[in-house]
Amino acid sequence: MKYVAEIDGQWVALLGWGTAAFKCKARDEWIGWSKEQQWGRLVYLANTSRFLILPNIRIPNLASKVLSVNVKRLSEDWRRVYGHPIVLAETFVDHSRFAGTCYRAAGWLCLGQTRGYGRHAGQYYHHGVSKTYYGYPLHPKARQWLSAGFLVPELHGGERPMVNLNAVNLAQPRGLVERLRRLKDPRKMLGIRHKITSTLAVATCAMLSGAFNYMAIAEWVRDLPQDLLSRLGCKYHPRKGKYIAPSEPTLRRHLQGVDTNEFDGIVNEWLQEQADNDAIAVDGKTLRGAKGKDGKRVHLGNFSV
Repeated sequence: MKYVAEIDGQWVALLGWGTAAFKCKARDEWIGWSKEQQWGRLVYLANTSRFLILPNIRIPNLASKVLSVNVKRLSEDWRRVYGHPIVLAETFVDHSRFAGTCYRAAGWLCLGQTRGYGRHAGQYYHHGVSKTYYGYPLHPKARQWLSAGFLVPELHGGERPMVNLNAVNLAQPRGLVERLRRLKDPRKMLGIRHKITSTLAVATCAMLSGAFNYMAIAEWVRDLPQDLLSRLGCKYHPRKGKYIAPSEPTLRRHLQGVDTNEFDGIVNEWLQEQADNDAIAVDGKTLRGAKGKDGKRVHLGNFSV
């Protein structure tokens, strides 16, 4: 993304944004994300690849003002072009040449210094030039979203989930996984690869996140990081050295094979304990072929506290 700052039609500054740094210890420790989360969520960060005030422009506080105005629109511009928002802006300042005054004046956070490594053609090398890292959260919950176990819908642009999976009991005592063990496995024991408990657990989480068909459930599960696959009891593959997500055919067979009434009862029982005591459940149906005097279709609603 490239920007031009103008005053009365005159160009005064240029700003360019690009891919975030693959690794930065100061940033990664401040966010508190795992290595797998880091690689999967770097797309929600942007780095100032270029920022300069044009020659012969002498206006007090111009640099900090340009930064302040630019970051206010950066995330929405990024969403419009690339389909997802940006929640953290970053830059590296060569402290042997610059003090980083404009970044501090614009409210950026000084998070530490690099160790003087660079990356070229996929290889890291030591160039010996340490730089200061500055970060600017574009949302108050930037750190919380980037380090959350499950990817929050605000980042991937999905619909608001029915349940915040980052705040419910999944694998602890009396959690979802433990309750699903009560279900009878209808399969024969020979040749079983995936436990039905784990496949139903990941499928439940997917559906509560807005995945409403088998393909959508499989795609959601496929993107789960290793720590969540482990928490939900998925199969560990010794040769590959990682946890394996169940495939779409496996999820389909398991969901179609279990006692749906018992499965539904277990999930609803678990959800009741996770819900806010002050929550109001709303449901309803639109009647086919029925219209009111104003010509609008009749909708019946059910409410429960």
